[in-house]
Amino acid sequence: MDIWQNVLWVSAGLAVIFLISIMPQRAFVWCGRFLLNAALGLALLLLVNLCSPWTQLILPLNALTVAVSGLLGLPGMAALTVLAAV
Repeated sequence: MDIWQNVLWVSAGLAVIFLISIMPQRAFVWCGRFLLNAALGLALLLLVNLCSPWTQLILPLNALTVAVSGLLGLPGMAALTVLAAV
C-alpha cells in the first residue's frame, strides 16, 4: 500500500471518531441499530444456508450481503433471496 492510502484511511477513521463525538446519542443509536440489523441479517443468512440442502439456495456470506441485510433489514434479505433464486 502506498503511504497516502494509509494516511487517507487514518484520516477517515479520525473523521468518523470526530463525528461520533459531536453527536454521540444519534451516532450510537444509528450504529447500534445497524449492528443489530447486521447480526439479525447474518443469522438469517446462516439460516438460509443451513436450509440449502432442501431449498438449493445458497447466499454467500460476505461484506456486501451483510451490509445489505444490515441496512435494509428483512426486505433486504428478501431481495437477496429473490435475486439468488432467479
